Amino acid sequence: MRQVTPSDLAGLEGLEALSDLSFDGLRLVGFDFADRVIEDCSFAECVLTDAKFNAATIRRCQFEGAAVQGAGFFGAAIEECKMIGLDFRRGTRLGSSTFSNTNLDYALFRGVDLTHTEFSGCSMRECDLYGADLTDASLVNCDLTDADWTGVRTRDTDLRGSSIRGLDLRNGPYGIVLTTRQVVGLAEDIGVKVIDPTEDR
Repeated sequence: MRQVTPSDLAGLEGLEALSDLSFDGLRLVGFDFADRVIEDCSFAECVLTDAKFNAATIRRCQFEGAAVQGAGFFGAAIEECKMIGLDFRRGTRLGSSTFSNTNLDYALFRGVDLTHTEFSGCSMRECDLYGADLTDASLVNCDLTDADWTGVRTRDTDLRGSSIRGLDLRNGPYGIVLTTRQVVGLAEDIGVKVIDPTEDR
């Protein structure tokens, strides 16, 4: 992986594909990565404030410790990336983006607009979703163990196949889509004994 220096940045503008590059520690404020294919790159500890990743395809990239305030990921496809603990608050735009098989453990989505955003096969353990808008969002086959669901806005929010331990439907959220097995598990978590009458036949 080649380390990019500040003097290299001008030469990267206009390239449709970026691969095997390390941007670690660089200030990339407002840098335009939109509409590109970005593969096997590292953005660890980068300052990505107001950077543009709109409609980009981002595969197997690392973002640990990056500052993404105000960055735009609208319509981006993010696959197999590491975004552990990222703070997506303060103006980060994620609408209509897709995350697949990405590690988002401990990420902060507090108050973030996640409408029409799709997460599939992602690890999102202990994510802070406090007050986030998940209207028409999809979180399928994700690990959402111990995520904070306080004040989350949901409507047609698809959680099928996801691990949602810690979610208590007595206090919301409402308007979510679950499988029968998930509903039974949530009921048992709050002390409800579920009996299937067909088992006695």
